[in-house]
Amino acid sequence: MKTTDIRVETVEVAFDDERLSVPLQLSKGVIEVITYVTVTVQARTRAGAAVQGVGAILLSDVWAFPAPELTHEEKDRLMRRLCRDIAAWLEDDTLEDPIEKGIRLERAAVELADRLASEEPLLQRTPMPRLAVLNCMAPFDAALHDAWGAGLRSQTPPPSLYAAYTADYLNRDLSADLGADFAGRYPADYLAPRRRALAVQHVVGFTDALTPADAEPQAADLPADLTTWIERDKLRCFKLKLRGQSPAEDAERLIEVHLAASMALDAAGVRGGPRLSVDPNEGCREPDMMLEMLDRVAVERPQALAALDYIEQPTPRDLGSYTTTLHAVAAHVPVVVDESLDDLDNIESIRRLGWSGLAVKTCKGHTHSLLAYCWGRHHRLYLTLQDLTNPGLALVHSANFCAHLHLNVDCFEGNYRQFMPLARPEEQAAQPAYFEVADGRLNLPAEMGPGLY
Repeated sequence: MKTTDIRVETVEVAFDDERLSVPLQLSKGVIEVITYVTVTVQARTRAGAAVQGVGAILLSDVWAFPAPELTHEEKDRLMRRLCRDIAAWLEDDTLEDPIEKGIRLERAAVELADRLASEEPLLQRTPMPRLAVLNCMAPFDAALHDAWGAGLRSQTPPPSLYAAYTADYLNRDLSADLGADFAGRYPADYLAPRRRALAVQHVVGFTDALTPADAEPQAADLPADLTTWIERDKLRCFKLKLRGQSPAEDAERLIEVHLAASMALDAAGVRGGPRLSVDPNEGCREPDMMLEMLDRVAVERPQALAALDYIEQPTPRDLGSYTTTLHAVAAHVPVVVDESLDDLDNIESIRRLGWSGLAVKTCKGHTHSLLAYCWGRHHRLYLTLQDLTNPGLALVHSANFCAHLHLNVDCFEGNYRQFMPLARPEEQAAQPAYFEVADGRLNLPAEMGPGLY
């Protein structure tokens, strides 16, 4: 037991409708309006100090709850209801460190979702996926870690939150949650010193214009084509959204983007050429489709293949349905798992099925993401940090998390600027450095606050 352990006394949940400036197209649908949820907890440490923590995230039903038989409004209502149930469960909870509490919170959220399904006819026909449960849980988990970080101020000297994930402040080592291999190890053993600069990764949709000549006017006061984005922000890192339906079509798009980005970077005086990743968003029915795409690119423009750092979640999320593995694809380009990683108990199957590594995301919960990262780092997997178009405080959390990780591709997917640049203006004003891109990078403040921000 540590004096910094916390017990939540009250929980406040606020929901806001946020309209995207530019619609975001995923393989599972188009996002035009989305819920931003903010959680504020009032807690008390074992030593008696009153502390407050805040967490925020987008509830992305299109990403986490892709059920075409339900409307956005229906799924959003169900996810909001689960959030309220989680809030009620968390109030007046026991004294624990934030990882202990985060693990119990995830289990409780799954149980609460099961209970909700018995009360909601819509969920009896279409169960809420575990990924959506994690998405609902994420802001509560963030608020717990933020409150715990506030409690660290009473220590002499007060450690930063990420430096405190050690035996001095946690009640148990990682073996309690990740297995015997982690005996005597703590999250801080796997973390990096906080970086001050993060290269920004820009999303390129499958139908996005690449040059001004191809662009059509859009309502938002934003660049309408990739070349203009590069001119404005001097970007080097790009994630391409592919359809995953036709290897020939995807290969052609990858080559087009590489060529356009290379020319724009040269014109902007940015050296080194583009760095690419691709995300078919589960569109490929089988790994052979990715192999054919890679073979075509290797023949037609080998420079584009050389610039390709990794492939993110090319195949469907249900790992139990796999009759083949991704080993052959991973032998050419690393393949990282995103939507398929929704339960730490299944993490060992990731390697068995041939995935190269993990795309870590705070929208699955800070505790979940931290432990997944530690597992991946321990096993020398390929690691990236991905985002959820997070604006406001949710982006600050994700950027600070990214800054403390050892990553194989050292960039931060900050695509709020493309789709939601005007969201959460007060939160942007309070932390302006996290929302200003210069020379393709975020330049973070010298110091963080006492918690996640």
